[in-house]
Amino acid sequence: MHWEALFRSVASRQEGAFGIDQLAGIGCTIDHWWSAKRNGRWIEASRRVLLLDGTTGLPGQRVHAALLDAGGGAVLHGRSTLAWFGLRGFDLSIIHVTRRRGTTSSGSELARVHRLRDLRPSDVCAVRGVPTLTPLRAIWSEASRFANQRWHDRGLARIGRLLDDANRDGLLTWADLHASLVALERSGRAGTRLMRQLAVDRPPGSSPTESRNETRFESVLVDGGVEPLLRQRVVGGDAPIGRADFRDPDLPVVVEVNSISFHSLPSDQAADVERYRKMIDAGFCVGVIWEPDIWSRPTVVVEVVREIRRRARFGDPAVVHSAGCPWPHDPERIVLGTMPRPNAA
Repeated sequence: MHWEALFRSVASRQEGAFGIDQLAGIGCTIDHWWSAKRNGRWIEASRRVLLLDGTTGLPGQRVHAALLDAGGGAVLHGRSTLAWFGLRGFDLSIIHVTRRRGTTSSGSELARVHRLRDLRPSDVCAVRGVPTLTPLRAIWSEASRFANQRWHDRGLARIGRLLDDANRDGLLTWADLHASLVALERSGRAGTRLMRQLAVDRPPGSSPTESRNETRFESVLVDGGVEPLLRQRVVGGDAPIGRADFRDPDLPVVVEVNSISFHSLPSDQAADVERYRKMIDAGFCVGVIWEPDIWSRPTVVVEVVREIRRRARFGDPAVVHSAGCPWPHDPERIVLGTMPRPNAA
């Protein structure tokens, strides 16, 4: 394929933007880059980014160009993340991006670059083709602006309203908020005191999304004649792992209720797998109930809960998913509802 066709193919996925760091990935060289700059069919947005002529002004092009210009695995950050998700009060007049510390230190002509020293895979998602912080991680960044005691009361109102807006739009749950406190808070982190105080009035399970799924899960257990579980319990002993959606009152059993929206990307899977591994290491059997199964396949939900209780009684820790699990096949993962029961005759 001709080099310019390769350029156009990549740019078509980025609203007409192409970055110099993408040359090697398509087998092109810096000579092709200079040819593009000279042939009149590409517009120089910066020293590191070209725009295909005729595409300028496309929605989102400035965002793609800014991320390409920043390089180093940059993702949309803070106020720009919140604007990208459509939260009121934010815009993209200035594009904020972040890179992990230890990556390139070069500046950017198109973006304001920040650095996060503890950017985790679970803090990043992809929305409309753009790598970005999750809304909750971006709200943590926004909360840091109100860390000074003089701004505390204003921050409570501002960040509280922002959390409520994001919750209403289905971008986060209160269980997510409390889990982030366990994962992110530490002595000296800007905004921790503010987020901790806001979390007090937003207990896990009290937001509409959480309560809807969790109430449905509980009703499925009742209808199936299954002993109930306890909502929202911290697990992990001396080193807490985090808050599980449900826990058995007697057996080392926990159940997580996962939505497709927030648990299907590779970064989501990596974070969840690590969390489940810690639970297994602590001796728990983990049931993962996927949202579609709660509403359309209740018998599978009951089967998962019975299976993890059976395994817990025999001291056989495992992670058992319901049939709606969207993750790629993993031979170490047990999925009920689409395959024979483990050890079935």
